[in-house]
Amino acid sequence: MTPRLLPAAAALLLLSCAGTKTLTINTEPAGAEISINGKHVGTSNLSTEVSQEKNLGIVAYKPGYEVGSATLKTRTNWWLALLWTKNDPKAQVIDEDSVTIPLKRIPAAGSYAPAALPPYNPPAKRSEAPALRELPSF
Repeated sequence: MTPRLLPAAAALLLLSCAGTKTLTINTEPAGAEISINGKHVGTSNLSTEVSQEKNLGIVAYKPGYEVGSATLKTRTNWWLALLWTKNDPKAQVIDEDSVTIPLKRIPAAGSYAPAALPPYNPPAKRSEAPALRELPSF
């Protein structure tokens, strides 16, 4: 590579890091509906293009299971911050290439047994009114 092309190649490499990336989202078990930042993207297990410019809130829903979620946070890439500024969204990247969200099964109604409650003991009845105290005089 000629010395003149080296800076151009480095700039292209840095630019390819910014923008979007492919993210793989898995759930255990598979088959959950996936939303990223409130937008439905499909059914797990899936791969999708995501923007690296902001944090990602991933929500997984499957009937019979509790809703699962994950958050992927951006960080400032030092090399990209050289081209732009530290706070520029183009300098933000997400390190993770994949995320796995475990889903916890909700117990069926027939198998759910609440904890035993202590027996109810009503308060004893008082036959006389409580004694009244005199109010202090000023």
